[in-house]
Amino acid sequence: MNPESKGWTAVAQVTASKVLSQMRASGFVDLHDNVVRFLRALALEVGSAVASGKPPPGLPMTIRGVTWYSMAVSNDPVFFNYSVYPGDLQIRVCDLIWVTTIE
Repeated sequence: MNPESKGWTAVAQVTASKVLSQMRASGFVDLHDNVVRFLRALALEVGSAVASGKPPPGLPMTIRGVTWYSMAVSNDPVFFNYSVYPGDLQIRVCDLIWVTTIE
């Protein structure tokens, strides 16, 4: 781990936080925990990328002056968008999409 990545956090904004809560409440506790671990690890990876001058992971798209990165959680039916705030040592997850089927 790059020492400059230490202290970076992932913040789930309101919409993403609601999806994570629904995941847990629906009995998908393991999925919830996997997504949270993935986002925490991503925050550290983004911190390393920023420190070394490399682009963060994900597909970038700029909307109204803010660059968002789109990604999927590896091996899980979850997609999300995040933005990077180096001054706060944060990534902020705004949209989190959980794809599931109802039987």
